[in-house]
Amino acid sequence: MRQLLTVFSLLLLATVFSVQSFADSRAEAEKRLMVEDSYEAAYGRLFDEVAYFQGETYLNQYTNVIVINKAANKQTLRLYTNRQLMLTTKISSGAEDIEYVGAVRGVFNKIFKGATQSHWRHTTRGFYTIKRVEGANYRSGENKFHMPYAMFFNDLRGLAVHQVPPDLSSGEAAGEAALGSRASSGCVRVHKNYIQQIHSAVLAADKGQVPVLSTKTGQPQLDEYGRVRYERGYKTIVIVEEY
Repeated sequence: MRQLLTVFSLLLLATVFSVQSFADSRAEAEKRLMVEDSYEAAYGRLFDEVAYFQGETYLNQYTNVIVINKAANKQTLRLYTNRQLMLTTKISSGAEDIEYVGAVRGVFNKIFKGATQSHWRHTTRGFYTIKRVEGANYRSGENKFHMPYAMFFNDLRGLAVHQVPPDLSSGEAAGEAALGSRASSGCVRVHKNYIQQIHSAVLAADKGQVPVLSTKTGQPQLDEYGRVRYERGYKTIVIVEEY
């Protein structure tokens, strides 16, 4: 009996140690990964709808303005084209937590689909022009998840507006049911019934000369002579706010 108690005590200590080690590892991952990028905007309302409708901001030089509210109790996307509200729909942005990937799971994910490193499932706030546009069959270069109609706005973090992936581990139907709440790894998921309207608007606007805006403030950047800088790019801007 005494030997059984000793073995049980050792197993209990080992379990406690393992749980504590996992908690310490997770805390360390959160401290290391949950750091906002220097270009990220502050919390709060970023889009001045009144000024936009009156044609008083540099946003009016873009054909499309996509406004995303990533607040946990909002989770919406609005599409404006030439000062008209064209669409409002529910979305899922980043879950805003750490997806912890240990060594064993990392190997498993590498063989199948999924992230191989722990990461913050975060959607960055700010003002971002669309950088590239993909089609219906696009798949992620990292984990090969299907990302139909992906419109990338933050290439540094690989963030895009795209259709709910049909190959999620819990299935497309579950991904659609989650719309209206935070659920993604950082991208902005949209229902299949609405994504093509957004995608078509971006392609129709095409590219042109657009003002270079600060990702943090939305204010135009100036050249050495104090003039607003312009560059060729998609005439669609994405604003991610949280309020």
